[in-house]
Amino acid sequence: MSAYDLHHTIMRVLLAAILLSGCASVSTRLPDIAAPELSSEQSRQELLAFDEMDRLQQRLMQVAQPILKANAELCPKTRQDIGVMMHTVKTYPKALRPAAQRELGAKDKPSVRLVTIGSPAQVAGIKVGDQFLSDEGEIVSPNGKDLQTKLEQGGAIRVMRGGKEIPVTVTSETLCGYTVRLAQTSTINAYADGKNITMTAGMMSFVENDDELALIIGHELGHNTMGHIRKIIGNIILSGGATRYTRPFETESDYVGLYYMVRAGFSPEGVEDFWRRLAVTNPKYVARAKTHPTYPNRYLSIAATRDEIKAKQAAGKPLIPNFKTDNEES
Repeated sequence: MSAYDLHHTIMRVLLAAILLSGCASVSTRLPDIAAPELSSEQSRQELLAFDEMDRLQQRLMQVAQPILKANAELCPKTRQDIGVMMHTVKTYPKALRPAAQRELGAKDKPSVRLVTIGSPAQVAGIKVGDQFLSDEGEIVSPNGKDLQTKLEQGGAIRVMRGGKEIPVTVTSETLCGYTVRLAQTSTINAYADGKNITMTAGMMSFVENDDELALIIGHELGHNTMGHIRKIIGNIILSGGATRYTRPFETESDYVGLYYMVRAGFSPEGVEDFWRRLAVTNPKYVARAKTHPTYPNRYLSIAATRDEIKAKQAAGKPLIPNFKTDNEES
């Protein structure tokens, strides 16, 4: 090392030492928090967070299940479901796992976290904490191959509850084959990936009623049923990244999604007001279209689709979206 390099190395070390020794500190005497108090408050906040997760997840399941069931015939893939949400310790971030074990009874193997009200599982008497057993007595998921045939046929199965095996008879329902999930974030968003539908806690707080929540679920279901994810990726690649080629798919999801929610018994009256409220929180997209159409466009499209649906209802026609015929331009 040259004298020049040595000099600069020493200077860098000295500068680092000065900076570290001179880190700023607070100017007031802060209160001391006792470890037991901190632990108690941490447990309290963890429990509050879990309670809110359960409330939102239960509401999401209550709205999503009827939509997935009512539109199974329109979905390219289906699944059998009894209306439970399962969990294990590893379902949760590492920092929350001890609390999940303590507060929720989460285990290493799948157990019931939530039972949808009115679902086949609730009718059959399945409870939170139950674990499903295979014929060999192994703890399995009700969504696994071990139980799917029995549940579809309404056969007797066994669950483990409080260390005892209990026989139950439950018949699964045919639903659209997409999982609806809750993301615990305050961002107002929802998205589909071709396999799942994800709803944020922020979106669930933003919607004013279950009809609006059904509107969003129907929209995301439309992305999956219409194969939009594949089409959007293809268009972006072929267009060199042009986002305008994604907008028609958003409008189509609004269109078919409104049909999906009405077919499930939800009311379309006034749901387009969702876009006016969103315009207040994010006015940039009132006049700007990028990957999505403008909010005014979506507001008016939903209102027009509602009129189309009401006309079909009045005429006694099936509530099926108007698909293009083979000889129409795609």
